[in-house]
Parts: sequence; C-alpha cells; structure tokens
Amino acid sequence: MLLLLVAPVGAVVAQGVPLYRLPGAAVSQSDGAVTLSYGGITLTYVEGLGWLGSVKADPPEVTPSGVLVDGSILDALGVRLPRLDGIRFGGDGEVRIVLDVSGMTEGDLSGLQFEGDVAKGNPLKLHLPPMLLPAESPQPYRGVDVTVDPEPGGVQASVSGPAFHYKVFPLGHPARLVVDVVPQTQADLPEIQRTLAPGVTYHRFNAPSSSGKSVVHVVSVAPGDAELRVVGTSGRGRTLTELAAGAVAGVNAGYFDPHTFAAVGLLRVDYGLLSLPTADRAAVAFGSSGAIIARLDQAHLSLQVGTSNLDVGDSGSDGVWVATAAGALVGGPRLGVITAQRGVVLGNMVGPRSVPRSGFALVYPPEKRALARVDAGAPVALHLSLQPQAFETAPYAVEAGPMLVQNGQPAYDPTREGFPKGQRILDAVTQQSAIGVKPDGTVLLVVAESMRAADLVPLFLQLGARAAMRLDSGSSSTMVVDGKAVNRTSERHVVSAIVVRSTVPVVTSAAP
Repeated sequence: MLLLLVAPVGAVVAQGVPLYRLPGAAVSQSDGAVTLSYGGITLTYVEGLGWLGSVKADPPEVTPSGVLVDGSILDALGVRLPRLDGIRFGGDGEVRIVLDVSGMTEGDLSGLQFEGDVAKGNPLKLHLPPMLLPAESPQPYRGVDVTVDPEPGGVQASVSGPAFHYKVFPLGHPARLVVDVVPQTQADLPEIQRTLAPGVTYHRFNAPSSSGKSVVHVVSVAPGDAELRVVGTSGRGRTLTELAAGAVAGVNAGYFDPHTFAAVGLLRVDYGLLSLPTADRAAVAFGSSGAIIARLDQAHLSLQVGTSNLDVGDSGSDGVWVATAAGALVGGPRLGVITAQRGVVLGNMVGPRSVPRSGFALVYPPEKRALARVDAGAPVALHLSLQPQAFETAPYAVEAGPMLVQNGQPAYDPTREGFPKGQRILDAVTQQSAIGVKPDGTVLLVVAESMRAADLVPLFLQLGARAAMRLDSGSSSTMVVDGKAVNRTSERHVVSAIVVRSTVPVVTSAAP
C-alpha cells in the first residue's frame, strides 16, 4: 500500500536545526564570549559555559556576514518575525515541495494558489511575505532545485529544473506552502516485444502521460496456455521476486497495512479467504471461466451461531468489520468485539481486543443487539455472500481499485469506491500497476513508470480492454519477467501478487 514519505532535506546545520541570520542584531565578541543585542534584550554566550541565564541552545555561529542562531535564541530575544522552518521534499515521479513556516496562518499565504507550466531553464518564481530565512539552502531533489532569497518587501522562492507542470497551494494547522512539480519526462527506452511462453508475451513501449511520456510494461496472457493465480499471505511481506518464484511473470496486487502487512480488502488464495472485502470496490477473480474484473456490488456478512443465523451487514460498512490478522488490536470502548477461534466463540466484550491466531474478530456497534447476546463457547461460523456471484466460487481473488474501464468504456470514479478526493496515491505521477481483460479473455498485466491513475484509462482503451482496474501502486509497483524486476532496481515488500504460470514448457530467453 502506497505511503508517501516526505523527508526533510537541506536547510539544516547543527543537529538538524536550521540556523538563521538576524538582520538588525548587534553582535560583539571578546575573550571567548559572544554578546547579542536585539530589541532591548541582550544575551551572552561564553565558551565552556554556554548561554548565561536560563537559555538552553546551541552556540551561535559567527560569520563575516553576521551571526547565525537557532530558533530558541530567536524566541529568547523576543523575535516575533515569521520564519521559514525548513523545506521538505518527497515523491517519486511527482515531486512535492513543502515550505514549513511559523508565525503565519494559511490566510497569509492565500494568494499563492495557482498552477501552470514552465519551460526548461525558466524557473517558477514565488513571491512570499517577509520572513526569516535559514542560512543553508536544500540540495536538489530528483533534478528539482529550490532557492529562497530576500527581495524588497518579502521573499522570493525559485523552483527550477526540467520543463514541468506545477500546482501551488497553501495548507494550514500548521501553515505551509506546497508546490507539486510534475517533470515533463520524455521516455526514451527502446521498444521491446518477445514471447515468454506459449500464449504469454512481454511488450515494453512508450505511451503519453501527464508527465509527457511514460515507459509501459505489458504482459499479455492469452486464454488456454497459462494459469493466473493470486499468491501471498496476509501479515507477511515479501518481494515480488519472491512471490513470483517459478512463475513466467508477475505483478504486485492488493493494498496492505505497511506496518503490519495485513491485507486490506478481499484476498483469496487457493480458496482460502485471507482478508474480507470492501463493498463496491473493484476486484479481480480467477477461476475456470477466466478472469473477471468488477466492483463488488455486495459483500454481505452473516454469523451462524449454533442453529441461528444472525445478519451482520455489509463488510466494511454498517459499522461492522472483521479482522483476521493475528495479534492485531481492534475495536474500542464503544464497540463490541466477538473473538472466535476454530469455530468457537472465545469472548464477546467491548474492545480493544486481540485477534486470535487461526480465528477472527468481529467488531460491531452497540445497536447490533443480536450480536451482543452471542455467548462465549458457542459454535460459530462466518459466512460471506459476494456479488457478482463469480467471486463466490473463484479460487483466487484480490481487491484493489479504483475501476478504470468497464464494458469497454471509461469507468474511473474513485469517490464511488471510497477513495477520498485529492489522494496522492491516485493524483500523483508515479509508478502505476493495473490489470485488464480483453473481450477474447486475454489478460493484460500492466506497469506504467510515470503516470497518474487516470492516465491508465486511455492506456487500457488503447490496448483494447473490456474491463480494467488499478492495483496497488507507487513504491509497491513492480513487474517481474523471467525472475527479474523490469521497472525498478530495488523492490518493496508487498503482501500479494498476481502471477502467470505456464501450463506448457517455458521458452527461455534473455531478459530485456
């Protein structure tokens, strides 16, 4: 599951704390002591003793152009000027720049909300309100450079790099200015097409995307000569190379909790239900009739207690959910939790409660009174009803989403599937994994190296897909062909994968 990590870089000196120049401060040095005066307040630092008085801070740094001090000294001097606390970078294909400021509100930055394009060599210039600036500038990040300098009446921030599309907007609590930069890349890898096994081909080519062009990897699996399976275990992370060992090809599949590696959404492996679905989310199932991609219109739960059948509600809604990751704590003081193991109720009380090994925990709200009356020791079985019905009997299935194409038409509607608007896992330019099915049953496993989720829609229409859905993407996106990852040099651990296993001897050939 994609998590965007935004790490602070640059603009730091001692112990990761930014040092600031203080215009207008009087500085004097004598016999190992530095005295600072500003606004009627005087502070003295003595070598070997530190700051006199109750001030606890790093020593000042005296340079030919003035003295540099950290934020605690500014506070001790009563400096109330806004300050730039630092500049952070993050992202993969899309670069996010965050300017953290203190002493300002989101309203102070409200005029800085726009987007556009700049050509290579023409920096984006942002005119900011007056503020104190760190003495050090950050290092370039993925070819994008940021400088911040004083200008008459304020501060100018310049963003330069390759030609790029940008979007600037402020955020509050705390105040910060965000600049999203999408470099206009030009994919230049040569096109490759080769046979991996009878009925299985690999194709690498360049396609249009929000970043200009993207390298695209496609494994096509014709019906009949190869088998598609979902592999993986909820609660255990492995690289795709490990999950696809012995397979002709593979691609990462469903979402997961990056801390526990618990699968998120439907995961069924060899008829075993490892994780329960979310209603109205896109999923793919593999069975005797081939691959089916559809939104789960119904994922309804019922609980058989002895001879009684209790209606639970839709999985992931109605205030109920089921956890199967052993050891996980679920529920809360206002929610009931039924824990069961090997077909017997272990307990029924308010949470949080630990999920038993080889069992499950059913969390429910207090209005589900019938569930509250289930007693410890009772025989119990959890039943799941899925629509479309093909998902009921398929030995392999995995949920992800959102849906991209349905009945040969665009079907991208993330909010319908519960993805909040503005999620970077969908809107950022990054590596994207997806799966599609053509009218003749051919399955398309796809990884695009530099696209937004929405860019996958025209790509699958171009490939002739009848249905298509997005898989987990970003740092999880990996495609393995003949035992080698073709879209990245290092792999993240993931929980599930879709693999292609040949039913006839594999044709060996050199990797691209």
